[in-house]
Amino acid sequence: MKKILFLASMMVVLAACTNVKDPAVKEENGAMKMDSVTDSISVMEGKHQLTATIKIVAPVGNEALNKSITRFIMKAIDGKASVDSTDIKAIAHYFVTSTIDDFKKDVQEVGPEDAPRSYFLEIGKSYENDKVITMNANHDVYLGGPHGSFIINATTFNKADGQILGNNILAQDKLADVKNQVTKQLQDFFKDMMGEDYEKDSPLKENGKEKIVELPENGIFIENDSAVFVYQQYEIAPYAFGIPCTKIALKDLKKNGWLEEEFAKTVE
Repeated sequence: MKKILFLASMMVVLAACTNVKDPAVKEENGAMKMDSVTDSISVMEGKHQLTATIKIVAPVGNEALNKSITRFIMKAIDGKASVDSTDIKAIAHYFVTSTIDDFKKDVQEVGPEDAPRSYFLEIGKSYENDKVITMNANHDVYLGGPHGSFIINATTFNKADGQILGNNILAQDKLADVKNQVTKQLQDFFKDMMGEDYEKDSPLKENGKEKIVELPENGIFIENDSAVFVYQQYEIAPYAFGIPCTKIALKDLKKNGWLEEEFAKTVE
């Protein structure tokens, strides 16, 4: 129950930064056609309940875009070269079978402890406009212990050629300015969450002084005409703070001269 309540509260915070919705919902106004598949396996291994579930909703686009998104999906499932990457049903089945195999090995090593193991992976579209599409991969994993883990990875692709649009949309000589702005916004995020405790216990302080936050390890992505900065659990703060995130409107990045020159031309 604690795990469920934590994930529910965490998703409320995450929704402030990302457009969390069912990726299977069909959209009009030029949105790309989507192909979807779901696969799941649940077995008992001794006293352990082992469950692996995957849902993939992927766009059907041009060859270059398809290849880029396939690489994103394969990375999300930690797919081997032997998997038929052109078949999302094969990809989905590989994930659930290989995950269950890994769980079986794990519980054999652990011994009699009867904690369940579960892995739910949802891959789908979180944002799309006439120029770009953003795919996310949400990993919800429980391997025993007091709580599970939740990871969100998202990547934006240029629909025309499949190019990834991440940290490369930022002017590389202005990264310090971007980091300063992100740090200020994250400070506000934690102040709102912590209240009076922020000054004493802020995770953004080092030796009592505010520190500049680096860009997210997994890079940035685009949603709702904004650059989104998502930090995974433990990346900049303890587990209890969930997944901190903030965003900056693309038009504001452009106004400040913080966008890469060619990409800035595409921002109105």
